[in-house]
Amino acid sequence: MVILKFNRSGNDWSKKVVRKGYSWTRNDLDSEKTKRTKAGTLRRDKITTKRTVSFEAFNLTRAELASLDDDLSEATFSATYLDIHGEMTRTFYCSSLSVSLEEVQDGVDVWGNATFKLIEV
Repeated sequence: MVILKFNRSGNDWSKKVVRKGYSWTRNDLDSEKTKRTKAGTLRRDKITTKRTVSFEAFNLTRAELASLDDDLSEATFSATYLDIHGEMTRTFYCSSLSVSLEEVQDGVDVWGNATFKLIEV
């Protein structure tokens, strides 16, 4: 089960993302107090953990791609996704969306897959 819903817009992209799954990364954030001693031992001051979730959307029309771009263009946004700990809603940002124009045939544009990452704030 794939879940990707943007809570502000109400758009549900669950059926339009992922062919074989998506990738999920846990990122630890340390404070400036994290250092190694002269002996090389790590003294770690972990502040928190954040998520990065990478998606690929497919079979989207130009209008759908524009709507996805609108959802991802907000400075920050709330999104619900499937995490290894279950369904989660967190606040993210997206700094890039990659899409390619595959061909134009009889005045109809055919777009390739769109890839993007949600980075937790």
